[in-house]
Amino acid sequence: MYDFDLLVLGSGPSGQKAAIAAAKLGRRVAIVDRRDMLGGVCINTGTVPSKTLREAVLYLTGLTQRDLYGSSYRVKDEITVGDLAARTQHVISRQTDVIRNQLARNRITLITGTGRFADPHAVWSV
Repeated sequence: MYDFDLLVLGSGPSGQKAAIAAAKLGRRVAIVDRRDMLGGVCINTGTVPSKTLREAVLYLTGLTQRDLYGSSYRVKDEITVGDLAARTQHVISRQTDVIRNQLARNRITLITGTGRFADPHAVWSV
């Protein structure tokens, strides 16, 4: 059984900010989240992957560099879905590492699983 001053369900941007703010005030804090969702939807399936895909396409096609290097400039002749997936996964992994380090630096316990309210003062972690 754990005992914390604040237990945050989900490590998305709001959960991170709440946990860190409480930790900086000297509270004992933990975040409950699924192993594959550290950082929430923003990092794993939303903003970061979509922006990464967009920027990878712009970079690999040379579109953003054509003003400087000419209209035929390309970084790669053949761009595959694998290229885009690898770049996206790399960025997600780096962002997840940043979040994990930030939580550790602020002494926030990360509990892997899902949580639900058992009563007004208790949460079950499944």
